[in-house]
Amino acid sequence: MPTSSITALCFFSAFMVTAPDAFGQAVGGSDGARPVQGDPGISSMLVLEDEAFRVLRDYAEPGATRRLHTHSTATYQVFMLVTGKIRLTVEGQDAVDILPGEVVSLPGGASHTFTNTGEVTATIVEVFGKPTSR
Repeated sequence: MPTSSITALCFFSAFMVTAPDAFGQAVGGSDGARPVQGDPGISSMLVLEDEAFRVLRDYAEPGATRRLHTHSTATYQVFMLVTGKIRLTVEGQDAVDILPGEVVSLPGGASHTFTNTGEVTATIVEVFGKPTSR
């Protein structure tokens, strides 16, 4: 796995120690999430909209796949798995298995797909950088 395009960091335990309330929010109930059109078993909800970034919480049922897609306006994307097991594929690269607590950084606009390869619903927190207006 090329470190220049995907960097996986395991810092979730440190995150939990410093921000226990954030963990409760990240797992949160899926009742506010809406199904992603065309991707059965995948749902998503907006957690926070800021002028500099956007945070989503996604849910993937066991076996569900989020088809190949891109966030064309994102300047960066941070993908953190909270529960479950995901296989993430960035176009042109080998698939990477992501476990709870692992964080992956994707370049802005990278085409990617993921599948829940685990036996429980996966909870994913995604942060997208927005272009700055100058």
